Amino acid sequence: MKKFYTIVFFLTLLLLFILFVPTTKEHAVICESSSDYSKVYLGDKLYKIKLQKQYPIGTIIDYKYNFFRILKVTEVSPLKERIMIKNRDFYDLEKLGQLKLSKHPYYYYLDKNNRLTTCTDKKLIVGQNNIKSYTDKKNNLKTFIITPVDFSYMRVGISNNNFNSLYHDDIEITCMEDSLLYNFRENFSLKLPKSSKVNLKKTDDEIIFTVHNEKKVLKSRSYLKGNNLKIDSLKRGNPHFIPCYSGIIEFTSSKDGILMTNEVNIEDYLCKVVPSEMPSSGGIESLKCQAIAARTYAISDMLQNRFSNLGFYVDDSTQSQVYNNIETNTLANDAVRTTSGLIMTYNNTPIDAKYYSSSSGMATAYEDVWFNSDGTSENKKYYFNGSYVYGENKIPASEADWLNFYKNKDLKTIDSDSPYFRWYAYFPKKNLEKSLNKSLKMIFNKRKDFIEVIQNNKKIDNVPELSNLKNISIAERSKFGNIICISFEFSNATVNVKGDLNIRNAIRCNKDFSGETIPIVRHKKDPLLNNNFLPSSFFSVDKVKDGFKIYGGGYGHGVGMSQFGAIELSKNSKKYNEILNKFYKDVSIDKIY
Repeated sequence: MKKFYTIVFFLTLLLLFILFVPTTKEHAVICESSSDYSKVYLGDKLYKIKLQKQYPIGTIIDYKYNFFRILKVTEVSPLKERIMIKNRDFYDLEKLGQLKLSKHPYYYYLDKNNRLTTCTDKKLIVGQNNIKSYTDKKNNLKTFIITPVDFSYMRVGISNNNFNSLYHDDIEITCMEDSLLYNFRENFSLKLPKSSKVNLKKTDDEIIFTVHNEKKVLKSRSYLKGNNLKIDSLKRGNPHFIPCYSGIIEFTSSKDGILMTNEVNIEDYLCKVVPSEMPSSGGIESLKCQAIAARTYAISDMLQNRFSNLGFYVDDSTQSQVYNNIETNTLANDAVRTTSGLIMTYNNTPIDAKYYSSSSGMATAYEDVWFNSDGTSENKKYYFNGSYVYGENKIPASEADWLNFYKNKDLKTIDSDSPYFRWYAYFPKKNLEKSLNKSLKMIFNKRKDFIEVIQNNKKIDNVPELSNLKNISIAERSKFGNIICISFEFSNATVNVKGDLNIRNAIRCNKDFSGETIPIVRHKKDPLLNNNFLPSSFFSVDKVKDGFKIYGGGYGHGVGMSQFGAIELSKNSKKYNEILNKFYKDVSIDKIY
């Protein structure tokens, strides 16, 4: 009996503990609030609770409660500053610096209609003022409230002179107007009058700024704000010119050099993209197409967080779209201004507006150019696929048909006046063997999942010294003519290469690879000399005595807008919306600001 009473006693104590001893909940996010009850998110779960007062949607609270009621509510204060870099383990805040992420961070989106939903870190865009961050008791970042993105500006990574690196050792700048040099974390600010010169040099993890012969060492992110900042240490274009930038230029030190980011109004950005990507001789309507496509592309890249680990949205090279490599002009500026805020959307989402120089007469599918090593790809249905040939639109069905197609210079298409519409290159066997020995090893080291080496009917894990190139065959070609997989058959191994850029990079035409310059003969204008890669993967291979002839068409990947095609349609009095609908299907042109 005594044992029974002991059990009852301890059960009673346990019940009293459960009923009256308070429990604390951290980072509850107000989702709905009324006089009767509130709904809160705890992590990704939704609960209904009774609070003494109403809180604005998106408020973060900690609260203590027992079985009967909520005992205490504490409103959590946010960190209202920009997140400049996203890393898997930490985020870099503009003023506070690096803070670790908690093991289980949570993200919430508060839309323009004041509706709160859970989301992922993909909604968190670096360099935006639309984020409130909340830390836990260990000062780790745990909770994020994200509001709609501001599309009015871009953050652009600025490359070095050859566009082969984003890092700089030394930078020289002339402030063509009054400017301001500042650093938030180190509480530094210096007004710079017109014509001031600023020199930057990296040492260890610091940047030495020299202004008016006086040095200032800054360890953290620094900014130079001005409307006309001339980067004297950079050369752009052909003929060369010294580029100027507006807005803000950020400087961040890293082990590889100084990272330079230009934060600039998106329309000013586009005024330096459009002439760099399309000649103004094409006319105003084609330039409008380029402005809308470039604006859409930039915003799509921003939303994809492509460069979030570096702190910007796009870079200034062909890896994104070329920026400030041709000086601005009035016609391109007019095209940007008259289409201000216009982008292409599909199902109310900005599209990934791919574009390229000129087609072979065919437009191919996204998934036949950008795919994973296992063949899977994103499903992007808004690109036109098919023939641009006027009249007869029959698509070649065999390798012999494709060879004849790429040899045919007389086809009439929207691109047939492009110098790249048809091209060929003759490779003596010994030169191609030399080139492939070098290029295939490079691809194997960089893109191992896209290259296969077969020796004695077995896959091997290296590229041997390859000898006696016996044949080149097309292992897989898309319906619309670009090569998906190419096979190089040597006496001692067979090497299969997949993917547009890998295939184009495999067959190098410059002297460093082949031992002598292999000209790419265009059907109009002079031959291309010392080109690093083939103009496109739309080609066929014809084995001839002592070598191989490659016949191809177009320049670029073949997905989305052909810039040369847009120019021709513009010259034929087509309006920009008609032209865009030639290359993208089922898209809307919407104004987002």
